Amino acid sequence: MYSSTLRATRALASTPPSTRNPNPASSILRLPSACHIRRAFPGIQHHAPSIRFASSASVVHNVAAADEHLAETLAPPPNEALLDASDIQTSAADPTVQHHYGFLKELGLDFGWGPTAFVEWALEHVHIGLGTPWWASIVLTMLAIRVVLFKAFVGSADMSARQTIIRPHLKGIRERMTAAKQSLDTPALMLAQRELRNLQAAAGIKFWKSALPLLQVPLGYGVFRLTRNMASLPVPGLEVGGILWFQDLTVSDPFFLLPIGTGVATFFVFKLGGETGGATSISPDLINLFKWGLPIISTVVMLFWPAMMQMTFFWTSTMALLQAYLFKKPWFRDYWGIHPLPSPTTSTPSSDSQYKSMVIPTSARTVPEEPETAKKGLFGDTITKLKNQGSKFLGKNQKPSGRRSAAEVAAAKRYEERRRKEAEQERQQRRSKRY
Repeated sequence: MYSSTLRATRALASTPPSTRNPNPASSILRLPSACHIRRAFPGIQHHAPSIRFASSASVVHNVAAADEHLAETLAPPPNEALLDASDIQTSAADPTVQHHYGFLKELGLDFGWGPTAFVEWALEHVHIGLGTPWWASIVLTMLAIRVVLFKAFVGSADMSARQTIIRPHLKGIRERMTAAKQSLDTPALMLAQRELRNLQAAAGIKFWKSALPLLQVPLGYGVFRLTRNMASLPVPGLEVGGILWFQDLTVSDPFFLLPIGTGVATFFVFKLGGETGGATSISPDLINLFKWGLPIISTVVMLFWPAMMQMTFFWTSTMALLQAYLFKKPWFRDYWGIHPLPSPTTSTPSSDSQYKSMVIPTSARTVPEEPETAKKGLFGDTITKLKNQGSKFLGKNQKPSGRRSAAEVAAAKRYEERRRKEAEQERQQRRSKRY
């Protein structure tokens, strides 16, 4: 019944705007003519005589319906770009959006290769593989990273305890090394360096193990970079991915409890002596500075971070505190094979120390002569140092400070022989333990 009208309106809609009637009202007024009414409403032909006497209200109603139908037909199509934008906004706020492996990169979070990409891969697999909400996925990912680095912290704690035990012996050796350098006594310096190496080897110190926990630095930067970009996007579901009082992970904690808790946990970590459980080679003054400075700085900096970042670093600090507490327990150190913590009163070499034999006796040491008194004045000390350096390289140093007596040479030989025997015994003990 409306086929002719629809064809007319479609033809008008497909007509370019430049060829249309500039006065659309006149076109609309010409549509409800008798001819158009007969074509659109064939049933009217059977009641043609009664049209003249029909009420004007019915005619107006038919005209209004035709105008409304024509207006809907001529309406411009909706803007597809606006529809796409609204769909994106709706999906970003909808927590039921189906996530899949690789969806973070599809959202634009592509960091290539590196620590940030590794953390992104781990967080995405935990979130999708376990089906956990975002807050639980973050906690589990931080726990997994802590477990991966656990052996590194075990090795570092063991090395720190061993260094703390031999520190009283190292103090005297380093003082003699400094004195030998100042007096340009090369033989004495080489003897002290050899003594230092022997002592560290006997204590089982390997410096590369002490540096392994530094792997958490690039991983921590990757966590910071990833969480900041995820909260800025935001990733779908973060608006309702929190827990307790911080349901929205894209805004900061309204009560500032997360940054304050991070600062408190950091304070107690340094109070316990760091993540290695108290045995550290860092000076007490520096530890005291870290204990008070870092918690204050971290709390102030994190106040207005998104809750996702605040929660991530809060749980990281809490896990570090738990680790520091466990590393101070003797049963825990014994289970993981970590060297026992030294006594807090250990500041001087003990007479029954197992490393006492590693130190060369006083009679076998080369005692450097007292250096000449530096000349007083603005350039006196500098001139003296230049003269000593020149005498060393030109071979004109007339001070035979490196010479040793026959008794000293004999004592040194006895010490070397004793060291060889001890080293052989240690090798045999290691073989017996191995087999």
